Amino acid sequence: MTKPARQNQQARIFALQKQQSWIVLAWIVIAIAVDMVVGVGLLSAKSFSMGVLLSYITQSTFTFIAYQKTGAKVRQAIMLNMYLGQMVKWLATLMGFALIFVFIKPIIALLVVVGYLVMQITHIVVMWRFL
Repeated sequence: MTKPARQNQQARIFALQKQQSWIVLAWIVIAIAVDMVVGVGLLSAKSFSMGVLLSYITQSTFTFIAYQKTGAKVRQAIMLNMYLGQMVKWLATLMGFALIFVFIKPIIALLVVVGYLVMQITHIVVMWRFL
């Protein structure tokens, strides 16, 4: 006999996503502090922060699209929202990287990508640990 799927924890997921804004702020403060200590200006902090912010914005977009509906009666709408959220997230990520690299000068591209990946890993750890 199979077990029914657990109901998603919509309110908990939204709360965790909002709490991650503090993690974003912490990463930005750490990046600024490292740049101040090293004494190379704020170029590295700006680059890293752009990646962190891009990751947070796109993940928030996915969260708010994908977890709009709950319940067994709307299971098809839930799956549609998951797919839609994922597509919007990747489209926003690609457009975000393009806009950052085109309009924000000077910037260190490697640190933008590192900031994005660091925030993705942070998101995975937070969601895995608290759900």
